Amino acid sequence: MFIIIAGGGSLGTELVKKLSDVKKDIVLIDNEKEICDEIYSNYVVETIHGNATNVSVLKAAGIEKATLVIATMRNDADNLAFSVLAKSFAVPEIIVRMNKKSYLEAYKTAGATKILNVVDSLVLDILYQIEKSKIKRVAQLGNGSVEIFIVKIPENGKIVGKTISEIATSKRLPEESIILGIYDEKENEFKVARGTTKIPGVSDLFVLTKPDLVKKTAKYLIRS
Repeated sequence: MFIIIAGGGSLGTELVKKLSDVKKDIVLIDNEKEICDEIYSNYVVETIHGNATNVSVLKAAGIEKATLVIATMRNDADNLAFSVLAKSFAVPEIIVRMNKKSYLEAYKTAGATKILNVVDSLVLDILYQIEKSKIKRVAQLGNGSVEIFIVKIPENGKIVGKTISEIATSKRLPEESIILGIYDEKENEFKVARGTTKIPGVSDLFVLTKPDLVKKTAKYLIRS
């Protein structure tokens, strides 16, 4: 695998560190020579001093043979331009760091295959740490547009004894939130959530929703 990373900031540097540990072929591009020299010195990976939105710089980095490119620059406009150029060279995998949600559709049009919303991810990580006894992250899907998490229901929870259908019709539960399954701790049993399935006390619910609705959804479900 041949990887090009555009941007040698904290995220780009950490990626170089992790990827170099597993012996990947990596080239890092940054427009600050000092950063390039430091990364080369610390991790012995090839660095290119230049603008990652410049075609000649990309060719020097080996864009024509790249199997994966990662845009980690702080400016969405730069990441977007880099994505467009990578697509023009038929790079199969294009991962981008998105700083502002307003760029989402533009990134999709540009051919990004994975879009990472840095701010949303950070906010959710903080939320999960604050509520770690009640909420646990399972996965993110669809370029970060869908979140699956587990929420622990107390024995005296208000939704205990209610059916999935009853909960789904509540105006307090976001329409985009769906209960996928239930783990009953007392019975040590997992159940697929169906309309007539009742919520047992002391159970874990597997829930799907949008990232910005995790807090609202969890707050409704864990009421006691």
